[in-house]
Amino acid sequence: MAYRAQVMDHLVRPRNVGELPDPSGTGESGDAACGDIARFDVAIRENTVESLRYQVYGCAACIAAGSALTELVDGRHLLEAAKVSRIDLQDALGGPLPAGKEHALTLVLDALHKAFEDHWNHEADVLLAGYGSEVHDG
Repeated sequence: MAYRAQVMDHLVRPRNVGELPDPSGTGESGDAACGDIARFDVAIRENTVESLRYQVYGCAACIAAGSALTELVDGRHLLEAAKVSRIDLQDALGGPLPAGKEHALTLVLDALHKAFEDHWNHEADVLLAGYGSEVHDG
């Protein structure tokens, strides 16, 4: 099975490639079996994905999946962005990837979810730091 037109478009003209200068979250995921690595930087403001960038070192399917995923979640509420599934991503790429390339969907979704988790951890640290400075009268 050859790559679909949508995959080739994202491969030849990948969107949102690179790094953010001051991300609110960063996530990375790798596949030891094939050596592919995906990294996402996200900027979350008021629970909305304000901007994001990705980098992939790997196969064509991973590059295309990363690009398509950035388009799917950019501008969405954080919780809606976190709900984007393998099926959503597959549909954005025009259908199933060729046999042996399905790992690309999981790889980029995992990296994005780790970036969201990193953001939430930073937010929790800020909240907890503020909580510890309050004086409580008993």
